[in-house]
Amino acid sequence: MENASLPTAVWENITSPSESDDDTANYLAYIRNRVLKIIYIIIGTLGITDNVFVLAVFIVFIKITNKVGILTKVSL
Repeated sequence: MENASLPTAVWENITSPSESDDDTANYLAYIRNRVLKIIYIIIGTLGITDNVFVLAVFIVFIKITNKVGILTKVSL
């Protein structure tokens, strides 16, 4: 006997097609696919936002470094 507490086993049990629950299984599979797409979109958006933030910090660092270089040349 398999461990029924595993999420995949439970999901397969819920979505396994039967004569009376065929529409329910299709509906649950449809909801699962939509939820996964939304999660993937959120993760992708956070990844892009993180990369833009790192790029902005890098550009600010370059500008500060240039200003410090100019100030040290003027003071010499």
